[in-house]
Amino acid sequence: MQPLSYLQTTGGLIWTIACAVMGILITWGYYTVINRIPASWLCDYGETPSEELLSGKRVNYARSGIIMSIVTAACLVLCRLQFNKGYDIYFGVFSLIIVISLMIAVCDIKYTIIPDQFTIALAVLALGISIYDLVRGFGLLHKAWWSPLAGAAMGAGAMILIDLIGVLIYKKDGMGFGDVKLFGAIGLLTGFPGTILAFAISVVCAMVCFIVIIIVVKIMVRKAAAGEAQSLGEEASGVAEEQKEASAHEPSGEGGATDRDEPEEEASGSEEAAAEDSPGEDAGDDSDGGGSYLAFGPYIAVSLICYIVFNDFLYHMVEQYLSLFK
Repeated sequence: MQPLSYLQTTGGLIWTIACAVMGILITWGYYTVINRIPASWLCDYGETPSEELLSGKRVNYARSGIIMSIVTAACLVLCRLQFNKGYDIYFGVFSLIIVISLMIAVCDIKYTIIPDQFTIALAVLALGISIYDLVRGFGLLHKAWWSPLAGAAMGAGAMILIDLIGVLIYKKDGMGFGDVKLFGAIGLLTGFPGTILAFAISVVCAMVCFIVIIIVVKIMVRKAAAGEAQSLGEEASGVAEEQKEASAHEPSGEGGATDRDEPEEEASGSEEAAAEDSPGEDAGDDSDGGGSYLAFGPYIAVSLICYIVFNDFLYHMVEQYLSLFK
């Protein structure tokens, strides 16, 4: 049944409300899970957990939980509309996959780490629903038995390729191995050619977010530079005025003339110091985030969720685009 038609039914309306409520409760639940899981899950191999990780106070529901509750509820509602009457097994498995994907996004944003345990759980669910889809012959996910294997190989291979490019060009890792494993697990679900579509979505999301970050950072740097220059200028002007008033009470003569020259020299020195201290174009370039780590896990999670909840729409758009070349 089409999503809009299903929404107009009594069962569709009840399920929509239920998904919205479940989204809020599930978000509180997975925030609790993130705070309770072993600290070692959120560390690199062999790394000693920090005091924050050991304290168990990692994510605060009062801060970001409300937003994530809305996101989770919206994802579950869209998933139910996409896989409604007759596809309850798909909806159940996809709901779990969406929740795990959101947990991965939260962990990667907070600690730039993707727990292997979450990736394994996602891979098991993806493989299970893929086998079910192939055995039952529904064809909603895969058309051939080799599709999940090809998707996993393509997903992991794309991440490894990005990592190699980063090593060759920037002399540092371009992608964490957690991202490689995560996209390999996602490939089991998206298959071929779905993995290409999922990869494209993740890249576009990352590019848009990165451009926004660069623009915001540049604006903040320029405002900080202007504020610092103005502050130093006002301070130099105040010092010059005080010394000018002090020199006005001294007798005229060679000594007085010399004293009157000092404020100008000091003011000039203060202006030079302001020019040296204020960040210029070079500082702005350093603030572009070139040396920072951009967590790619959230964008992979977003691509997977979009692939699930907008499956029909995405493939319809691809077909419309390809029809232009026929």
